[in-house]
Amino acid sequence: MKSDKEISIDQFTDSEKELIAEKVQTLTLKLGHVASKKEEKEILKEAKRLVMRDRVLQESTKAVIAKKIRKPSAAKESEIKEYSWTASRSKNPRALKER
Repeated sequence: MKSDKEISIDQFTDSEKELIAEKVQTLTLKLGHVASKKEEKEILKEAKRLVMRDRVLQESTKAVIAKKIRKPSAAKESEIKEYSWTASRSKNPRALKER
C-alpha cells in the first residue's frame, strides 16, 4: 500500500495557494456531484500535489540551466564526444618539440 504524506499549506507561496484553490474548483466540477468531507480532503491533497509537482519541475529546469559548463580540458573521459588532435598539439608546446 502506498503511503502519501500530505503537503503542508505553509510550504506554498500566495500565488501557489491561489492555484491550489483553482485546482480544487476544477477537480470538484469534474466530480459532478457535491463532494463529501472525505472527497474534499482527497481533492485538496491532489491539488497540492499537482502544484508542488509543477514547482519541482520548474525548479529542476532552472537547475539544469544554471549548471556550470566545464572547460574541455577538465572534462571527464565519458563526457568527451569529439577529440581534436590538432587543437591538442597546438595547446601543448612540448608535443611540437622534436627530439
